[in-house]
Amino acid sequence: MQSGLHGDPRATNPNPGEPPYPPFLGISDWPHVTSVMSAALTVAFFGYLAWWSIRQRSPHWLLIVGIAAFFAGALDPLANWATFAVFDPRVAHFPLSWPYFNASPLLEPTLSFLGGYASYYVLTGLGLVSIHRRFVEPQISDSWLGRHRLVAVFVTGFVAGLPLNAVMQFMWLKVGLFVYTEAAGPVLHVFGRDLPLYMVIYDSGRPAVVAKLAVRTTTVRMTVVATAVLTGAVLVPIAVFSLLRIAGDPKPAYDVWPYPPVKVYDPYGDLERAGKPGPFYR
Repeated sequence: MQSGLHGDPRATNPNPGEPPYPPFLGISDWPHVTSVMSAALTVAFFGYLAWWSIRQRSPHWLLIVGIAAFFAGALDPLANWATFAVFDPRVAHFPLSWPYFNASPLLEPTLSFLGGYASYYVLTGLGLVSIHRRFVEPQISDSWLGRHRLVAVFVTGFVAGLPLNAVMQFMWLKVGLFVYTEAAGPVLHVFGRDLPLYMVIYDSGRPAVVAKLAVRTTTVRMTVVATAVLTGAVLVPIAVFSLLRIAGDPKPAYDVWPYPPVKVYDPYGDLERAGKPGPFYR
């Protein structure tokens, strides 16, 4: 686990300026804060579920979803590449010299790869399924959706997950955890930050479906099904975003470059042609 660029000549800006944004809520090092919080959440999450599984002598279904999300997290470098996601260099990350993790435009956060997906999918999936059971299921019991419960769960998860994911994305952008350098399609500009519209729908609905599937089968099948569904659900949008990146004529997705120590990620020269200041790296 590292922090900073360690003088990486590819991406280090030799003449960094001042950060463009003031501290948010009085905190200037949000990457450190979020890294510590993610580590604590991941340890508490897996520790509690492991203790509960030992106590009941069988794996808790939430632990199974967490394991499935762990495998899906291995795709995060590809997702970052497909979406032009550049993280603050202060984020705790894998060594920049490790080949697979270099698929990320700048760095691959350690805790996103090892525990972030698990925390997100399990906790949000559990919340979305609870919303469906309490508020939606009683209203659709005699309808077509009531007879197709998995479809109904996805619809609820998608509708409820859209604003949730949008708020989370804007918060991560607001504290400067990462930035999208380019995007194919519309970009939302809210509270001084720019969010590609397709990232709002990226995770909506999937956590609820995986959580629902995990309580409908045996332990071994649960693990296989949850891993297959979650990995597939991550691979599909990665493939779509990759096509958009290559052939979708992406446009700048930020106003001011937030990381002065880092050169601007511009793999195709689009940002330089758009008049954004450099220096750039590919």
